[in-house]
Amino acid sequence: MPSPVGHSILALIVTGLYRPPDGRKRWWLALVIFAGCAADLDFLPGILMGDPNRFHHGPSHSITAALAFAIAVAVLGRRLPRRWVVLSFVIYLSHLLGDWLAADTGAPFGIPLLWPFSSAYFTSPVPIFSYFDHGGTGAGLASVIDQLFSLHNLLAIGLEIAVLGPVLWLVTRYRRRRSQR
Repeated sequence: MPSPVGHSILALIVTGLYRPPDGRKRWWLALVIFAGCAADLDFLPGILMGDPNRFHHGPSHSITAALAFAIAVAVLGRRLPRRWVVLSFVIYLSHLLGDWLAADTGAPFGIPLLWPFSSAYFTSPVPIFSYFDHGGTGAGLASVIDQLFSLHNLLAIGLEIAVLGPVLWLVTRYRRRRSQR
């Protein structure tokens, strides 16, 4: 799975760094980054139980969860434009794409993309991103924190920036050129 940095860049790529109407600018970036990383909220119950990875790469990494997230955005943000709700769904899906494209070193390998309709886990046959190490199942919180700040993870973030940075630049450039027309 990519790091939160990689997931955030993917979310920004999906939005094309779209600028919202005046009154909502400060909330927009937070919504984009939150939606891009929301699938990893499955760490929270595990942290509370002393095993941060216990629920990771479970149902929150499915298209059904992306739809539930978009519905929650629609309900909680009743005044948000409909396109923002749709975009929140697509941003959430970008997280799944990132995890699908990443090397996975812990069983079950991949993500349950079609949960609850299928128990199959999916992963790319050719991973583009390294795995972001956060310890394995059963690793305590201290072990996970040690892994988060490892040299391996720093290099994994570097790879994400090297791969996704140019894509973000191209998308941003395209969006700016298009808005100038």
